[in-house]
Amino acid sequence: MPNIYWTRNATAAIGPSGQTDFNDAREAAESTSSTTQSTSTNAQVSGFIRSSARGGATFGFKRSYWGFDFTGYTAGDITNLKFNFKPTTSSTGTLSQRFVQFEGFGAEVGSNYSDSSWWDDIESLTTYSNSFNSPDSSTVQAITLNSTAIADAGDDGFLKLCLMNITDYNGIAGAVDVSNTTNWNIGSATTGNVYLSFDYAAPGFGKNVNNVTAANIVKINNVATANITKLNGVSA
Repeated sequence: MPNIYWTRNATAAIGPSGQTDFNDAREAAESTSSTTQSTSTNAQVSGFIRSSARGGATFGFKRSYWGFDFTGYTAGDITNLKFNFKPTTSSTGTLSQRFVQFEGFGAEVGSNYSDSSWWDDIESLTTYSNSFNSPDSSTVQAITLNSTAIADAGDDGFLKLCLMNITDYNGIAGAVDVSNTTNWNIGSATTGNVYLSFDYAAPGFGKNVNNVTAANIVKINNVATANITKLNGVSA
């Protein structure tokens, strides 16, 4: 079961200061603050705040964005894809989350997050997971990603995701004040707490043998085709 650690990450926010309209803040052209390539402990990775004062309610959102490099795994079959993370005990309020498709980080996750990606690069809200809880605990979690995420990882060798608080994802403001924050320990891009795990079946020999089509061949001389690189000196 291979593991792939993040190549790019960002946490970004808007409001609540000055944000008096829920939809305007949620779908803003740019985030108002962001941090890239964080390895922080106890980092706020998603959240939603509704706060009322004499002038009315204000709204704040926080999201995190993640990019992973799958270029070594595009030829075979990826299954059982999971997003692994370590929460902290500093999270508050409603902790339900959703992963959605992210289109930022440039080509081949070659660029850091840009504030202009805040909404424009997730607005289709293509889901990569069911809703799930990020618990207020320090127990490592593994969230199953769906077939859309698997297909996107194998298609061009890169998978990019955005983590959203469920109020943010649903786009429903609610009528009462809340302060929901989700905190994770991120760690490094090689040995940290945020990574993808999956099963991978390498491609088989891929050629016909004795007039038997490659798709119907599982073993040759009792050797699995996934382990065969040459047959009688002919490369797979």
